[in-house]
Amino acid sequence: MKRFIIAIILLSVTLASSIGFHIITNKKINEFILLMEKDRIITVADTASDKSRTQAISEMWGKHEVYLGCVLTHHELENLETGLMCLENYMLQGNTEEYIKTLNECLNQLYHIRGTEKVDIKNIF
Repeated sequence: MKRFIIAIILLSVTLASSIGFHIITNKKINEFILLMEKDRIITVADTASDKSRTQAISEMWGKHEVYLGCVLTHHELENLETGLMCLENYMLQGNTEEYIKTLNECLNQLYHIRGTEKVDIKNIF
């Protein structure tokens, strides 16, 4: 009977932590997407990137990089990280077209990550 109770407790802890990690990961990705979408809308409207918005994106990446690197696979974050490094360079160079293009690529990568993290039958099999 003790083994059965211990097994139930371990299963409960595993399920609770899995659900918790899933919720936290989605929250962080959604925050990142919202910030980048806001920057994209403003950059397209103004036809110029802004240093403060680019720094906000970099700071948010700095906050979430370790967690996302631990939870997600490396190949999912590789293109995103490269694109985020390029954003600052494009902003400093005043290359708005490349900035928006890279921002869109980063957003598409985040949408893909969010889609693959969704609890769905097609992601399981």
